[in-house]
Amino acid sequence: MTPDITVSTLAFKLIYSDKTGSLRRETSRGASLPTEILIKHSEYVDSGTKQAGHRTLVRVDYYMTMTDGVVRPVSLYAVLARPDDPLVTQAIITSVEAMLVNLLHGTSNTNGLGLEDEILSNREQ
Repeated sequence: MTPDITVSTLAFKLIYSDKTGSLRRETSRGASLPTEILIKHSEYVDSGTKQAGHRTLVRVDYYMTMTDGVVRPVSLYAVLARPDDPLVTQAIITSVEAMLVNLLHGTSNTNGLGLEDEILSNREQ
């Protein structure tokens, strides 16, 4: 993976990377108000099916000063858990990812529903 990345015009610098994951940080609003991208990997065994698999967390933390003056993160993250099975291909993963993107974003593509406000702000389901 590329050490430093640019996402939505923000330049994220690699803080660390090892076999379990990585952290990248962007500090254009100042060192005390970073935006961070965390990626973590772990193996798991599903408690119900006993199927082994791989879990990946992608998390974005946007730190901001709250009304009480304390800096806290606003976080959004997704977890992909995929069973270790040869039928789980990159095409399947891409399809599931596209469903999530299309559910949340209506402006970035013509297939999108744009329900991010309803789901994330209004807490509708």
